[in-house]
Amino acid sequence: MLFKDLEVSFEAAKVPDSVEEVVRNQQYGPQKWERYDLYLPKGKEKLKPLLLDLQGGGLVRGAKSTEKLEPNLRLTADGFAVASMNYELISERNYSFPNQVAEVRAVLIQLKKRAQEFGLDTQRFYLTGESSGAQLALLTVASVTAGVKVGRKKGLDDLLVDMPSIQKVIAAYGPYEFDVFDEQFKRLHVQKKYSESGEANSFEGMAVAGHQVTDNPIAVSQANPANYFTKAMPPIFAMAGSADQVVPELQSKEMVERYEKMSGKQAVTYWLPGGHHGILDFDTEDVYQMKKEFLKKG
Repeated sequence: MLFKDLEVSFEAAKVPDSVEEVVRNQQYGPQKWERYDLYLPKGKEKLKPLLLDLQGGGLVRGAKSTEKLEPNLRLTADGFAVASMNYELISERNYSFPNQVAEVRAVLIQLKKRAQEFGLDTQRFYLTGESSGAQLALLTVASVTAGVKVGRKKGLDDLLVDMPSIQKVIAAYGPYEFDVFDEQFKRLHVQKKYSESGEANSFEGMAVAGHQVTDNPIAVSQANPANYFTKAMPPIFAMAGSADQVVPELQSKEMVERYEKMSGKQAVTYWLPGGHHGILDFDTEDVYQMKKEFLKKG
């Protein structure tokens, strides 16, 4: 079965005891799906750091506040507010990527404007994403720091001047360079899970307007956050697994190489031998401690 046709169900995220309040279904744009949830932690800190979590799903499926959020909801125990948002999904009738970047900006802009209401520290705003969410997180920050607009959404306030500064980014096993998947899988001696990878009906193909990825080099280039990296990029923590059959581990490793070259900063990395695609292999105490240390350091 094709990736785009898989029937996948999601369970609602379990809310940990460390959450004081959940502010649900806050509208950030005119469309019915343009909503986010905010989890506010218990504790006496007057201004709380914020982590906006972007779920994966190949841009074709997914929703806010599912079980995919649970590994990062743990950070509420360490005083972090955590936000989860819906963004527009793509399909063979709706090739909307990368307009989702404008939606991410809109949520961040609104949270900045409402920071006093929610008790958020606008000097400690962070982004994280897994799989396609990692791509959106890096695209959002890289395009803003480079002063380039990526993605437009009618009805959203997406002025770059209104964006809060994003201090750090955590990017887990994201797809970044769509036209080299096959070559990278061969170099890694990993059998790809989806035979349509790279074709027009793959998630990568739909992300580049329904083309075979080799037939749309401009869209492939625009989708790659590394093409917007500058010295203004904040610190990043990247992770991926060597046995990933959906997105080659080299997508993350080569993105990091370009990040370090273009930004002059050293990335924090976690390359998991035998690690597969998805949150399960990375929902461990070691990874949690690494994320917490990364976000709190400096």
